[in-house]
Amino acid sequence: MTMSEPGKSDLPLAGVTVVDLTVNIAGPFASLILHDLGARVLKVEPPHGDDARHWPPFVEDAGTAFVAFNRGKESVAVDAKRPEGRDVVLRLVERADVFLESLRPGKAAALGLAWEDLGRVNPHLVYCSVNAFGDVGPLAGVAGFDAIVQAHSGIMDLTGYPDGDPCRVGTAMLDVGTGMWAAIAVLAALLEPDSSRRGGRVQATLLGTAVGYLMHHLVAARLTGAAPRRLGTAQHNFAPYQAIHAKDGMVMVGVNSDRMWQRFCAAVGSTSLADDPRFASNVGRLRARDELIAAIEAVTTRITAVELVERLSAVGVPASVVRPVTALVDDPQVDALGLWADAGDGPTVPRIPVDAAASSVGAVPRIGEHTGEALTAAGMSAAEIARLAADGVLATG
Repeated sequence: MTMSEPGKSDLPLAGVTVVDLTVNIAGPFASLILHDLGARVLKVEPPHGDDARHWPPFVEDAGTAFVAFNRGKESVAVDAKRPEGRDVVLRLVERADVFLESLRPGKAAALGLAWEDLGRVNPHLVYCSVNAFGDVGPLAGVAGFDAIVQAHSGIMDLTGYPDGDPCRVGTAMLDVGTGMWAAIAVLAALLEPDSSRRGGRVQATLLGTAVGYLMHHLVAARLTGAAPRRLGTAQHNFAPYQAIHAKDGMVMVGVNSDRMWQRFCAAVGSTSLADDPRFASNVGRLRARDELIAAIEAVTTRITAVELVERLSAVGVPASVVRPVTALVDDPQVDALGLWADAGDGPTVPRIPVDAAASSVGAVPRIGEHTGEALTAAGMSAAEIARLAADGVLATG
């Protein structure tokens, strides 16, 4: 392993160096996890900058997605499509432990940056590819973003209301999930000691992440041959397990047993619900879901959302007011868990929710801010760096 980044010597991945040739969200989130666990991440981006720098909305001239997923990394601005730029990447890889790429399958090989190329330079390297559909099979090499794979996998068909169109899940869940799987694969590979690590390639795909998220639905689909229906906020296995109307808003409730149903009825003060034979069992409540929700809302629409949550929580029934994302910004529970971190002189940003991660996550890098420093450490002379910068192969910030 290589020299530790200052201030990170007590973190689990101190001494690990990652060369990160990823874009968008999935790959950068994988390297962000490794960074927050102590690794030094060299973000290799084109001299004009990662495209995500230009995605609105912006904070201090940087796209918020770039800020969220790339803070704390070191920007090395290299045109890896040019032979001289590819050679620069190889120089970085010589001293690295991990290489991450999110190019379309086949593109890394075309650039001379496939595992076979980098493995010759550094046989102990852990090489991780992040892509949509993988590099084998009929969809090998097909481009795909989070929403495309949500559509392909059936997640979009499963999301929304029965009488409405399919919906994309409101956040990039497959990107984020794939970043986590990629980081897990890298961590598993890094468990081998330096002296015996053989190096090799691991891969995480958006389609694989979708299969993982759909696991219980897929088991049911294989056994029954039936596709799960869209249910809006409801759940397929329990009722009531959905958002219900209160007097002044909506409350998500989760009742997953008949005992909890009786506590729910007591909390809302309705003996008629508790005594109704149609609703006595979970199977009956699922069968009569529409009648159940109508009967519940005849009661709950007389209770404010906050009071309803308080009543249900008091008897151990999980519930929450349905809130906007902005409510989480000042949420005291988020603060109590220490989930915000300072990004240098920039904005406060979420950190990864792992106790072993750094509490201070580093600043958002300028394009090429660390090019000179990183390449000097890789053995390149100042004259060589200046020549490549003059030729447009590098940007030195």
